[in-house]
Amino acid sequence: MKRIPWMRTTTLALCTTLALAAPAVARPHGGPGPGTETATASTHPAPPGTGHDSAQGSTEEPVAKARTAQQYWTPERIRAAVPADASPSRTTGSQIPPGTGQRHKRSLANEPTRQVPEGVATVGVFLIRSTDGSPTPDQFCTASAVASPTKSLVITAAHCLKGDHRQRDFAFVPGYRTGASAKGQAGETPYGIFPVQEGKIWIDARYRAATPDDDVDFAFLRVGPNADGKLLEDAVGRGNELTSVPTARLARKNVTLVGYPGGQKTPLQCTNDTTAFQGRFMEIACDGFRSGVSGGPFLENFDGRRGDLTGTIGGYKTGGPYDHTSYTSQFDEDVLRLYRQAATGAPPDPEPSTGPSMGSADTWTHARVMTTGRFRPASVRNDVSDLIVRWSDGELSLYPGNGTYGFGKDVQLVKDKTWQQAAVMTAGDFTGGANDDLLVRWADGRLTLYKDVTEDTKLADKVELKGPNDTWAHASAIAAGRFGGGNTRSDDLVVTWTDGEVTLYSNVDANGLHAEKQLVKPPDTTWPHARDISVGDFRPDTGDQDLFVRWKDGEVTAYENIAAAAFGREHRLRPAKSPWRQALLATVGAFGGPPGQNDIVALWPGGKLSLHPDATSTSLPAERVLVPQ
Repeated sequence: MKRIPWMRTTTLALCTTLALAAPAVARPHGGPGPGTETATASTHPAPPGTGHDSAQGSTEEPVAKARTAQQYWTPERIRAAVPADASPSRTTGSQIPPGTGQRHKRSLANEPTRQVPEGVATVGVFLIRSTDGSPTPDQFCTASAVASPTKSLVITAAHCLKGDHRQRDFAFVPGYRTGASAKGQAGETPYGIFPVQEGKIWIDARYRAATPDDDVDFAFLRVGPNADGKLLEDAVGRGNELTSVPTARLARKNVTLVGYPGGQKTPLQCTNDTTAFQGRFMEIACDGFRSGVSGGPFLENFDGRRGDLTGTIGGYKTGGPYDHTSYTSQFDEDVLRLYRQAATGAPPDPEPSTGPSMGSADTWTHARVMTTGRFRPASVRNDVSDLIVRWSDGELSLYPGNGTYGFGKDVQLVKDKTWQQAAVMTAGDFTGGANDDLLVRWADGRLTLYKDVTEDTKLADKVELKGPNDTWAHASAIAAGRFGGGNTRSDDLVVTWTDGEVTLYSNVDANGLHAEKQLVKPPDTTWPHARDISVGDFRPDTGDQDLFVRWKDGEVTAYENIAAAAFGREHRLRPAKSPWRQALLATVGAFGGPPGQNDIVALWPGGKLSLHPDATSTSLPAERVLVPQ
């Protein structure tokens, strides 16, 4: 495929919604009222292991916990709970109640703030019971139900959960309304009380750092059933649809804000257009949203009960310093990744202060080659990748993947100066064993296969596929994967050469290389600019794996179905002249989240090591720093 170097282009559709969430389009929302049965079942089947009993709605133990929570959270305690976000933030310049038409600062609201005494089915108070001796043990924020396969997910602001979670009990009361209800209506908790399940809290590790990252001020929680045995979405109807917001669309029309202010706890509602703030937050002008509203939803296509969820009050200065203006962290790939963890029950991100360190930036300035593979029995069993690094002094280290986008303590595979000549490495299943094999191209052109590498046997079993030769000394990059060789093993090789040729070898094994196919003929002026190639599952529905390429000019691309279409199906993850031109090394593995090899590890000048989780053919999510500079 002939193209002008530096000018690679491709048609790229921007993915703005999670596969599990429906697109944000106007549509009717249905749902039961208080005390009624669900009219229709969720469109998402409940995954195995959720504890949901199709006949009874739940098991006995969660129902008992709900009854205990209900006994504690009496109407009097709920009314007396104080805002968990009470701070110098969200100050007010006046005590004028909302909805009076008088404002201490001009508001541009399309629909001025008004009270909603009847409540909103999918929005409620998020109750926090502290057991650590706090003078105000009963606290609250705002939260909302999120549509999910579990029918049990809630979202709130991460800053509402600050502190030690082990000393706190949490519960969600959807549709809460203060005061006596009219005859024949349900009371203050019309749908019941839903306790948060132990350990089922998902917060981005960057928010739990010593200095919280306000770009990720959101948290997902999984709640158990209420005292009647109903799951959350069986009680309130379908939750709000999680909707991602690209940077170019932070300014949006007719967004409804809902939140519970301190004091009377009658929910407030306001509809307005949002604006972009600092290029990473949504800002909305709505009067009277004082302390207590943190975690309240930003909703589009709101029908009075539910809508499309595009934010939660938080982010910039934990939601804003004044009660006439509120903010949300941008709902981009970060919130979708966290949602996927919660929806699938994946382990929450580890605490940033726990787990072994991957060393210092000074150490990582000596990294020369990286590759990924499944080298440990636990990694094979859990479908998690490990990272192998060759250092400048000839040491070879294996970092075990922990399945939560992190790594365990490194294992030394070898320390020998001859390994300074290991120019290129890749890993694949060439021999059919349980563990992956390591393929090394040496500076003199030798090609060596190390079979079934593990932290115990290390590099003991090797096969020389090629002796020293001038041809393979010109192989600039190699990537092993499943490219269409006719089986399910990752035993096909893509090789780029210094003259721009690109070749595909199918079904490589311990007997050598077979079935060579030329994908790009030499001489070629484009492919000498490829710096890193690796293998990913950026579109897992296609069957075969994709080829990841980082180019000299900073463009990052993924190619699908290269065995049949060569490089005709290209997806650009980053444009030319992006910061990726500064990267030193990049490789792809499966380090956490949903199944699939689509997490990108990159080494940067100064020794910084980062991981971009859950990349797709249309997006390259924000980095997680593994080793800071």
